[in-house]
Amino acid sequence: MRKFGILLLITLLLTTVSFTVGFAKVKYIVISTGSTGGTFYPVGTIIASTLNKYLKDTGYKWSAQTSGGSLENLEMLRRKEVQMAIAGSAPASWAYAGEQNFKGKAVKNIRYVTGLYSEMTQVVYRKGIGINGWKDLKGKKVSVGPAAGSHFYMKILLKAIAGLTFKDIIPEYMGYGDAVQALQNRLIDAAYLAAGIPTAAVSQAFAGRVPVGILEISDEELTRLHKAAPFYVRGIIPKGTYPGQDKDLRVAANPCALLVQKDLPAEIVYKMLEAMYIKGLDEMKKQHNALKQLSLENAVKVGGVPFHPGAVKFFQDHGIKVPEDLIPPEMK
Repeated sequence: MRKFGILLLITLLLTTVSFTVGFAKVKYIVISTGSTGGTFYPVGTIIASTLNKYLKDTGYKWSAQTSGGSLENLEMLRRKEVQMAIAGSAPASWAYAGEQNFKGKAVKNIRYVTGLYSEMTQVVYRKGIGINGWKDLKGKKVSVGPAAGSHFYMKILLKAIAGLTFKDIIPEYMGYGDAVQALQNRLIDAAYLAAGIPTAAVSQAFAGRVPVGILEISDEELTRLHKAAPFYVRGIIPKGTYPGQDKDLRVAANPCALLVQKDLPAEIVYKMLEAMYIKGLDEMKKQHNALKQLSLENAVKVGGVPFHPGAVKFFQDHGIKVPEDLIPPEMK
């Protein structure tokens, strides 16, 4: 009986050790995204789901988490609080170079995995309160995005297009979902809701009882904007994208990208791209309209941050030339 007890104890110990070792082998990768009403979050969850589906045997598991958007994501990457994130190529390039919001605190430990899609500049306003153009935002209550997130875009837009600053408006710092609620409750007059289209928060705003519109950007305004911020290009929101939208809307757009910590193994970055572009691309495109822009050709149309070595190898293996200035220092 004593022998049996000892054998049972040894068996339990071995089982516990085996379970612990097996559990320890799993490495968790968090993808930091944005607010639930934007596009970063649903796109991040689709990417995580795709990677989990096709990379089960790698020992890695991916999950998406909400955040304040690009600025917060880049800060979390700098502090190594997350391993992956989605961010606009503009703030990503500023972070890497130590410019704008990142003066004195350059984020050198980041690398691109792939470009994703272009974000549309969507400033949604309440109709019937005297807003017909960007200059009409003067004196109005405007949600400029989360305090830790994308409000810096609104500063650029206001200054370049209308010659306004945050001192000329009443800025409110809100996530996209909260901003739409405030619009519908007539607590604010306009809201910055830029994202890939269709954007859930914008769809919600257009479907509400309070009539809304989106501020367009003329060719002349876009020229001024592009001069101030070269990453902005012409963007078109096709008619029918949102409920009751009966014409194409001419706005501005800028690309966003998926980034990782530079010390993530090249092999896993390569496999991630293989899962996204070779195995799961068609499925991903069906899950969100913003991801219809995904293609190997568009993947390298970003700037300001080097690609991860694993990404460089993947693209080169599939006939895609990575611009020389985006080859990482560790490969030169």
